[in-house]
Amino acid sequence: MPGPRVPPINVLTAFQIVARCGSISAAAEMLGLTQSGVSRQIARLEDHVGAALFERTASGVALNAIGEEYALQVGRAMDALSVLGDGVQGTRDRGRVVLACSQGVADLWVLPRLNRLRQDLPWLELKLRVDENIGQLRPDEYDLAIYHRPARTADFVMEPLGPEEMVPVMAPGQPPLVERENPLLLTMEETFKEWTDWGNWLYAAGVNLPDTTMRWKMGSYRLAIEAAMQGIGVAMGWTWLVQDLIDSGRLALAHPQRLMGPGGYYLMRSAHRHQRQTTRRLAEWLCDSNSRPLTG
Repeated sequence: MPGPRVPPINVLTAFQIVARCGSISAAAEMLGLTQSGVSRQIARLEDHVGAALFERTASGVALNAIGEEYALQVGRAMDALSVLGDGVQGTRDRGRVVLACSQGVADLWVLPRLNRLRQDLPWLELKLRVDENIGQLRPDEYDLAIYHRPARTADFVMEPLGPEEMVPVMAPGQPPLVERENPLLLTMEETFKEWTDWGNWLYAAGVNLPDTTMRWKMGSYRLAIEAAMQGIGVAMGWTWLVQDLIDSGRLALAHPQRLMGPGGYYLMRSAHRHQRQTTRRLAEWLCDSNSRPLTG
């Protein structure tokens, strides 16, 4: 006797991404498909369910009541498949945890803690997934994530790690920013508009830089910080990421003004996924490490 029909995994994946993005076009871009292709997958799934899952909004689409319940069930099913895969792969993968984060967090916060992590959790098999945008990741692609977010969202269980506080930083012994005749600002491409930037800080601080000011766009946040430590220019320091460097004397403040942004850095996990004991232990370690200085 044939079993119940199960939608293909690629259709369920498209459904999850559309639900997360709230946009057919954005989901199509992430999946590398056409908008019509994604629309057909959603229509196919709605035919399978026997009901509409989305409703149109001014900015795109949003899950209706049936869609929200179905999304919860799909998340649980994906989680069950992930756990099943772990069991098939053997006992070695029981200690494996996938931690997703941006490049800046990986370079400046995670990397300095890896030695201590190895000592404290010797059983852990860590996979570090570096991606600049958590919105491009499916919930089944990671166990924990560390990202800046402009606000809390219902899709995640979020533990605050640090505020979105920014202050200009430079190499120790250099003149303050406002005393420089030809300042060089080490900046980043404005990929994510929810982040505060140099313009926000300059306005809040009431600082007017001379016309000779130059801006160099760096390829990564770590490059900007490294260049600042070498005395090349002044970088914008998000204090949660660079406080250890300030405390150790490798960086100094280029101006006393600190600007608090609306967002923060969070340890996150999907609210729709079961948390394994290994994941919980790593989450507890990360939170504890966040409250301890590296040199302690």
